[in-house]
Amino acid sequence: MRKLVIIAVVVVMAVSMGMGSAFAANDLQQGKMGISVGMGDSVFAHKTMPESNGFVNDVVDINGRYFVARDLAITGGFGLQLDGSDAKGTYISINGGVRKYLKVDDFAPFVGGQISLISNSVDSNNSITVIDLAAMFGAEYFFNKQFSLEGAIGAGLGTADVKVAGKSGTDTYIGTRTLGVRANFYF
Repeated sequence: MRKLVIIAVVVVMAVSMGMGSAFAANDLQQGKMGISVGMGDSVFAHKTMPESNGFVNDVVDINGRYFVARDLAITGGFGLQLDGSDAKGTYISINGGVRKYLKVDDFAPFVGGQISLISNSVDSNNSITVIDLAAMFGAEYFFNKQFSLEGAIGAGLGTADVKVAGKSGTDTYIGTRTLGVRANFYF
């Protein structure tokens, strides 16, 4: 399902780029704020113990950004899921960072960095806590002044404390990954 969504987003972006900039003309400027929703951050992809079934980040994190200059934004976000009944799990994520736009046109490439704290607890015997520092490169395409789609890739460095079936371990990692596909709304 995720692959279908990513393919659809790429097709829409490719078709829209051919329409020209008459439809978009973004409104990035100092003092603007934006909210992002998306999926695909692969922070859990490499941080599980071999005997586990793997932890998955299927929660949609909500992120915001505030422009301190036309081409520079500070970012922050969170994700939350509380499972009840028989599932009894908890997912919490908090992140913050900075993003520098290389161009502020309709197609706006950017570089940035973020630090994340993520905790995913399935039960008292299965949990993971991650502290992650990531550098990213991506781009936004603006369909109009208040709406854009973005994609980003990057590299992460961090540590994960993993507990699976009562066995504990710590993993320090460095590696490449996707940082997701997002829809952005500006106001």
